[in-house]
Amino acid sequence: MKEQTRLDLGKTSIHQIFWTYAIPSILMMIVQSTAGFIDSFFVGRYVGADGLAAITLIMPLILFLIGVGTMIAIGGTTLAGIEKGAGNHNKSNNYFNVTTRLLLMSGVVGGFLIYTIIPTLANVIGAEGEVLSNTITYARYISLFIPFFLLSFAFSFFLKLDGKPVATVIIMLSGTLTNIMLDYFFVAKLGLGIKGAALATGISQALPAIIFLLFIIHKTSWTFKKPRYSFSEIRGICYNGSSEFLTNMATAVTGVVFNYIVMNRLGGDGVAAFSVALQIAAIASSIGYGIAEGGQVALSYNFGAKQYNRVKQIRNLSLQVSFLLGVSLAVTSLIFSTELASVFLTDTDTINLAADILKYYAISFLFLCVNISIVTYYTAINDPLRSAGIALYRSLIAAFIGLSTLPLLFGQNGIWLTIIFVESSALIIGFVILKRNPYGRLKLTALQGDR
Repeated sequence: MKEQTRLDLGKTSIHQIFWTYAIPSILMMIVQSTAGFIDSFFVGRYVGADGLAAITLIMPLILFLIGVGTMIAIGGTTLAGIEKGAGNHNKSNNYFNVTTRLLLMSGVVGGFLIYTIIPTLANVIGAEGEVLSNTITYARYISLFIPFFLLSFAFSFFLKLDGKPVATVIIMLSGTLTNIMLDYFFVAKLGLGIKGAALATGISQALPAIIFLLFIIHKTSWTFKKPRYSFSEIRGICYNGSSEFLTNMATAVTGVVFNYIVMNRLGGDGVAAFSVALQIAAIASSIGYGIAEGGQVALSYNFGAKQYNRVKQIRNLSLQVSFLLGVSLAVTSLIFSTELASVFLTDTDTINLAADILKYYAISFLFLCVNISIVTYYTAINDPLRSAGIALYRSLIAAFIGLSTLPLLFGQNGIWLTIIFVESSALIIGFVILKRNPYGRLKLTALQGDR
């Protein structure tokens, strides 16, 4: 392995490591989430509410496939980081090769599935007319680029693990700028509608994936070799990243349920209003994941190096920053809910509905970032069982509890109160688990001095 000029994850100041990785991570996650945000802006302005509803209806299926990719990417990079921290560089590099090959195969299969099943799925959800047509068109064009979505995400993690977080952000930013320019050209100027938005998003994912590939080949310590496949290693990758898969899978299932309820109660305009709140929530989640993943590389490395006191310091700093950011996001969303909704929509009634929904999301932001940090922490220290348990409760179980009870008690508002219930109850469970198992599967008695 080539020598690296980067921060020493095992010795450099915790605050320096955290912010050096966290700030680029936050920017990178925001950049990644802006693909849907930018599409929604141009579609809302130039196609209308039916186009926004279409993007919202297809998102659960995209989330499911991204969940598979995230499981492999985070599972692989976490284990690669632990092996690197332990000094096992060859094994670490093999995790890199196994991870990238698995993602390429998953992307090809996933894209094919989206292309073939989307008409049936859209009909099941209840889409009709222009909403149905736009949903099928958007999904089929996006499906062509799914391998780039998955590989780009994994490449960004391996680049950060190699000590190059700033380069990661710059490359991801190239994709965002491409998306903005192509959305304007395809949707606003050429009038290609929902097809143009899908092509713009797809190309904007392909570009950074190709740049990442070239950068990794020429500028990093990772080397492409024929991977040595081992069932135990593949199982370890999937097991370690299982919480991220369960989160996305559960979010996808919950999204289908939300879409079905909103479509049947409020129609296409209701789904369009809901989509605005989802876009803002996606930005908030991206910031939360940025903070959490800013410490993930250092957590995995120091956990592998058995420097548990540094693990504790990174964990606590991540939780503190996550809480402060959650408060900031909540206040901003409450104050500017109408203005944020107006960015996407032009109809006054739909704007007002979107603003009302966003206020419920704003309260949930108080807990959102901390919940994400707790889940990511357990993944980083190779305890996917607890990570997956919290993630599954937050993304699926709590949502179904809320949706099955709160609308009966509070009517339409109960749909949106579910969002607050999910995040607040998940926070309580997360802190109970964190109190009992501060270092995951490791026995507490061996670590009393580092608690």
